[in-house]
Amino acid sequence: MGTNAVALSMKLKKAVYTIPQHHYCDLLKDIFLYSIPLYFNCEVLGYFVLCRLSEKIEIDLKILADLTAYKIMNEFKVGKLHSFLSDGKNCCLTKKQIEILKLMAAGIPDKVIASNQGISINTVKYHKKFIFRKLNVECTSQAVIKCLKLNILNIDEIEC
Repeated sequence: MGTNAVALSMKLKKAVYTIPQHHYCDLLKDIFLYSIPLYFNCEVLGYFVLCRLSEKIEIDLKILADLTAYKIMNEFKVGKLHSFLSDGKNCCLTKKQIEILKLMAAGIPDKVIASNQGISINTVKYHKKFIFRKLNVECTSQAVIKCLKLNILNIDEIEC
């Protein structure tokens, strides 16, 4: 169909906006297109496309499209995550590990976490080691980001 937002989005692997002048196909001569790739585990599963006939796609519509694409993938990930964790192939974090991760996310030092939880500093380090191992990360910030992406943690659960 010629140059359009979906074709470019597929090639560039990013969101693309095209206007009617970009199209050399008569079928698209009056269409404004905005295409967003839908990613899961670094793989594109599909595209969310917003199109308008004869009217420019304003920034507010692009933002709504981006948020909608994010919401679609987030719902997909949650559904995938529940089946992934429930099949027993991958172990999830324990309640204690999640508690410790929340405190780590708030920037609380290991010594204070130990005192807070009534455990030794070595036990905190033990939990951190297993949190990092289970999540396949190397540091606290990576662990927090991964848990937010996997919906193990919610941003509202992190005290600052």
